[in-house]
Amino acid sequence: MTVRQFGMGTLIAVLLTLAGCGGGSSSSSAPEATCTGGPPAGLASPGQYSLPVYESTCAQTINTPVVTLTICVPGSTSNCQEVPNILLDFGSTGLRLSHTLSIAGELPQETANGQPLTECYYFESGYNYGPVVSATVTLGTNHVTVPVQISNSLLSAPCGSLVSPSSSSAPFEPLYNGILGVLFPQYDNTSSSAIYLAGEQVWTPAQNETVQNPVYLLTNTSNNNGVLLSISTMVSETTGAPGFTGTLTFGAPTSGTTSLQTDTSGEITATYPSSGSTTAVPAFFDTGSNGFFIENPDNIPNCSGNLAGFFCGTAPSQSATLTGTGTNQSYTLTFAIDNAQTLLSTGNTVFSTLGGFQSGIFDAGFPAFLYRHNIGLSWTSTCSPTSSPGEGCFVIQ
Repeated sequence: MTVRQFGMGTLIAVLLTLAGCGGGSSSSSAPEATCTGGPPAGLASPGQYSLPVYESTCAQTINTPVVTLTICVPGSTSNCQEVPNILLDFGSTGLRLSHTLSIAGELPQETANGQPLTECYYFESGYNYGPVVSATVTLGTNHVTVPVQISNSLLSAPCGSLVSPSSSSAPFEPLYNGILGVLFPQYDNTSSSAIYLAGEQVWTPAQNETVQNPVYLLTNTSNNNGVLLSISTMVSETTGAPGFTGTLTFGAPTSGTTSLQTDTSGEITATYPSSGSTTAVPAFFDTGSNGFFIENPDNIPNCSGNLAGFFCGTAPSQSATLTGTGTNQSYTLTFAIDNAQTLLSTGNTVFSTLGGFQSGIFDAGFPAFLYRHNIGLSWTSTCSPTSSPGEGCFVIQ
């Protein structure tokens, strides 16, 4: 997940090689206010196996697809909270909620080895640390009970010494109220981004104790095999749009699609030939990235100041060939880059041509989903050829 906010730094989820946990560090940051925005008026109701997706109504967000989830204390139908502005993230696994939500303090904490279970989940610019709790989550009209991380910037983080001193905890607050990560594999502890602790001891939790992608827990096998995101709003390449609506469908399509099998890190390969040279780099689709973050072979001018990290030049008629790890799997993605300063001057918040420089990768962020593509994630037997456990594929309609 790569979320760059103007004047607020960069948030990138990465896989880190962690040798261990030790030394404590206290967060001195003040508690962040929860986002007070609600879903837009007239938003469609959830379907049995679908959720409406919309542009975040939190302050200072651009190209941020979010959903509203109902979170309940397990076993209760009354102790619940409807939580809007939860980032839909194709780039991470599991549900993480802000500690500032009222329901967060009501959810029972998991225990392991007789000790309270907590998790450190790392991003490049910070980390989420907090208790692992049990919550009943409504997906469409279905209810699943799943371990969830509560991200709490006020807690002392025993793994904090493994990130740079300038890093902060809970980096997504108050930009959104949580993150719904729908990436495979099912459990986040298969990634070196996650470290669990039972009390102060590094712990390997049982899978049923692990923060995980809740879509896997849907009982209908045709709906727990992946997700598909479709955007219904037309977005102008030159001026953007003030918002958007779309649909997240639980269940990946099995026909009429291009399937790009990934490696175990959820990556494919992109050949980005627009400059006349050919450079192959790791690639992925990621709704949690608010721009195209790419190599810059055409020397598109970069922004400075509070727009640093974005492009302040234009590059029409760009294309990249995306290749899966399976045989004869490729897809040509066409897109354009526009000046971030010009785009923002429109007052809109949704842009299909927003991008920035990132060395060594091709991050087809949320703008790629605005080019009238239906793009999804699929796992296990729905991929062609069949993926191994922990792998999956991107599907494009």
